[in-house]
Amino acid sequence: MAQDWDIAVGDHLTRDERMRRFGGARYGGIEPSAKTPNVFIYSDPERSADIYPYDGWAEDDKTFLYTGEGRLGDQRMQEGNRAVLEHRERGRALRVFVADGTVPDSAEKNHLYIGQFEVDPDEPYVQEPAPDDNDELRTVYVFRLRPVDEPLRRPQDTSGTGDAPTEPEAQLVDPEQQRNTEYEVAGSEPQTARRREAELVTRYENYLTGLGHDVQRWRIRPPGELLTLVTDTYDGTEHTLYEAKGTTTRDAIRRAIGQLLDYRRHIAVDDLRLAVLLPDRPSNDLLDLLSSLDIACVYESSEGAFDRLEPSRVI
Repeated sequence: MAQDWDIAVGDHLTRDERMRRFGGARYGGIEPSAKTPNVFIYSDPERSADIYPYDGWAEDDKTFLYTGEGRLGDQRMQEGNRAVLEHRERGRALRVFVADGTVPDSAEKNHLYIGQFEVDPDEPYVQEPAPDDNDELRTVYVFRLRPVDEPLRRPQDTSGTGDAPTEPEAQLVDPEQQRNTEYEVAGSEPQTARRREAELVTRYENYLTGLGHDVQRWRIRPPGELLTLVTDTYDGTEHTLYEAKGTTTRDAIRRAIGQLLDYRRHIAVDDLRLAVLLPDRPSNDLLDLLSSLDIACVYESSEGAFDRLEPSRVI
């Protein structure tokens, strides 16, 4: 006979005890039970912050975010992930546990039961970037879980990103603000190029500040996404948004173009101008590419000095 659920919110339960009484396998983050109508979810926001910054309570304390299973490549909607998504149709309760130290006088992990949840019926999950076990960037599912009854909320179980907005958000921030999330650049450029890019941006911002320009950056949260994007330099005096790259390769400039066009959709500035910031003058063909898209090119002619080529006269 299936064991009735008698674990109260705030109680501890080891995996071994849960297996014995309620079924489910021992090691996974998502463990559907064949013995009882439950799907067990294990979260450790503090430990997983560097890999899965999404996990934990959103800022409104109404949604618990949880990254699905799958350690290599893009996650698939199968096995544990499908069990979470379809828990209502299968008549299963989602039981969420968070890591909470170890069992006294033992190395065995302890798990704190924070409550029964259900996937949000309108937006059960979002898809976000995260590295896999090979440090390759891929797409993961982040489930949006809503508590069924009053859950247990702890400050250490807060999400590093917050919930996804329904409308785009864009605001100006100081240049010292953190630049683009690591996930956007991880694996796309060598570390040396990223360091050169950061140093180039600093020199150009100092250059603009010396001219008396208002230098800021845009913080953008696209609708339906968890990660916040922070652009490169925005010259508020000339209403120009810059995307910097540490090299003048075709791949780097193509990436800069894509980022600028992406950002522009969310920035409500009628006369917004776009420009690519580079350490050297690129080839004429790449300048022609930028010109065809009405994007200016600014490059460093000598350290701390910059030349600007407007789209109409780049060649």
